[in-house]
Amino acid sequence: MHYVIADPHGEYDRYRRMLDLIGFSAGDTLYILGDVVDRGGIGGIDILLDLMDRSNAVMLLGNHEAMCLKAIDQPDNQRAVSHWTRNGGQVTRDALFHLTSEERERTLDFLRSLPDHLDLELNGRRFHLVHGFSADNPHDRLWLRPGPDAESPFEDGRTVIAGHTPVCELWGADQAARYLRDLEGGHIRIFHGHGYVNLDCSCGYPFPQRRMACLRLEDMAEFYT
Repeated sequence: MHYVIADPHGEYDRYRRMLDLIGFSAGDTLYILGDVVDRGGIGGIDILLDLMDRSNAVMLLGNHEAMCLKAIDQPDNQRAVSHWTRNGGQVTRDALFHLTSEERERTLDFLRSLPDHLDLELNGRRFHLVHGFSADNPHDRLWLRPGPDAESPFEDGRTVIAGHTPVCELWGADQAARYLRDLEGGHIRIFHGHGYVNLDCSCGYPFPQRRMACLRLEDMAEFYT
């Protein structure tokens, strides 16, 4: 089976529970749509190390990994360092520098090797996996924030599966509080639009409605931890 998770943002415990919930095995494939690190979760590096040791896990670059690499690779670029820090990067920086130098370089080299999109075909259905949204340049593939009316741009019927924008903010960041309030004790769920699916259910954010979401591509079954 093929499973997709987006934006774990350091929530290692939820990640491990998700692997148990879906019964992830050597015969399955896991796709992570970026943003493993930063925000409120302290276990981003732990998730990265786990993914790096799995031959059946595929990670895409997220904007937070891109910010991390720019800040680490350009330490004198105060704008890049500040940008990463303002967006929750300090927890990742601290964890990186608790690794041995060999482990740190191995981890950074892994991040530098990541693709920013991937196309799949399963059982006659086509998917375009990406962090932000489909675009013709790397920056936009990481940073675009489509709204709920976004449609797949692909004439061949590919469904865009992305993260980056928390589902509660798809209608605008100023509407997030209302969205959460309207859940009435429930939790954020995967958004299904017109050929566009968003899996970012707000891991790393400080509210109880957040979840880690996972989508099984063969039948579009949803899982939450």
